[in-house]
Amino acid sequence: MLKSILSDLNDVEDYSVDYIVSDNLSFDEFPNCNVIHVDDLFSWLDVNCKYYDCCLFIAPEDDLIQYKITLILEKHEIPIIGSNSSASYTCTSKSRTYDEIPDNILKVPSKIINVNNIDYENINSILKKKKLIIKPDNRTSSDLIYKFNDIHQLRKIIKKYEKEDVLKALIQEYIPGNSISVSTICNNDHIDIISINSQEIKENTTQIEYTGCKTPIQHPLKKEIIEQTKKILTNIPGLRGFVGVDYIIHDKSIYFIEINSRITTPYIVLHELTDENLTKTLIENLLNNESRKIKIKSTGYFYK
Repeated sequence: MLKSILSDLNDVEDYSVDYIVSDNLSFDEFPNCNVIHVDDLFSWLDVNCKYYDCCLFIAPEDDLIQYKITLILEKHEIPIIGSNSSASYTCTSKSRTYDEIPDNILKVPSKIINVNNIDYENINSILKKKKLIIKPDNRTSSDLIYKFNDIHQLRKIIKKYEKEDVLKALIQEYIPGNSISVSTICNNDHIDIISINSQEIKENTTQIEYTGCKTPIQHPLKKEIIEQTKKILTNIPGLRGFVGVDYIIHDKSIYFIEINSRITTPYIVLHELTDENLTKTLIENLLNNESRKIKIKSTGYFYK
């Protein structure tokens, strides 16, 4: 995703762009973008962000990293090309997000658990009626999403979570169907739907893994998906910038999964397919509180 953004910014002559990365990362192919290597991002931002007109960043929800960066930028009153700290905090937790979504939105039945204090007997009683999946409550990667059919499998998964320092997890009913996402640009007054995207999912006996996307796709429930997406996003104040919403479609039912209050994988494809510079449009839409329709000229794919 960083390369996609830098590719766009490298082509904008009237922007002066610095990008901040760790010591072991830089890209030689973007000569108009200046790389700055830092060891401690939070300390560097706290001292230096005041010298910039705005900030667009890529960061995971893990360990509240996205939220913490946003707090620093807000403290120094730097315009953020993204969501504010309140929305970021809500969306770093799948369970917190569910609490903010209206009851008339169809959600996957879920139960939040503490990894170190699990009521296996209660979960076992649910398993007698339904297939279940488990996922970390506040992680970005899909590598730790599992299906399980019995408590023995669940205990093995919990051991993996303990090794990965996962403290809270979401147990959900397994809904068979097609996974999709919706890519949007939000600002204070507008929600622009850019695309509906497939989510290519690989499932084996126990694990569910995201492997890529196709974008855009035409969906028979397009109108309903767009209406539901706008309803969901308006219920969380402070969502701004490129925001993704994930669903599972089962028959004609649209199950809400989660909100990603950040740039997501379809951006890698979309920035190549739009008829204008996507990153420049994103920045200008937010800084000027505009709504400028983004046209997509073809279909593209991304695979991990």
